[in-house]
Amino acid sequence: MRKKIVYLLLLLTLIPVGLFAVEKKNRLMEKTASPFSVDETMRRIEGIVKSQGGSVFAVFDHGRNASEAGMRLSPNKVIVFGSPKVGTLLMQQDPSISLELPLRISVWEDADGKVWVGSPNLETIASEYGMDSGGIIEKMREAVTNIVSKSVAR
Repeated sequence: MRKKIVYLLLLLTLIPVGLFAVEKKNRLMEKTASPFSVDETMRRIEGIVKSQGGSVFAVFDHGRNASEAGMRLSPNKVIVFGSPKVGTLLMQQDPSISLELPLRISVWEDADGKVWVGSPNLETIASEYGMDSGGIIEKMREAVTNIVSKSVAR
């Protein structure tokens, strides 16, 4: 099972981000349109995470990184966040789930200028690790859904 997960994650690193923007449903992530720019959506997400007592561990600006490498990429950022108390509870059940933690939310602009927010499908992740999707996973899913919903609300 671990080989399957490692293979899947390796495969995902080879898929261009733009492909996600045209998929109807991706079982690994939930995708929501944002009426705001990438920067504004990300600012809102960061504020919501902090207001709910979460920690922001990093923000990656893939667009800026591409520019610094002499390449072009539409705006694309990833925020890494979480709660050590919650993450630790999951890792106590299965230490290998640490590969999925802390949580991440991606915000990108597609080729048509539309902004998207991608968040992990925690039920699928729980299933892949043989964990119950209730309890801690359900609370995490509710928290992520809440963060995304508030970040795209007018």
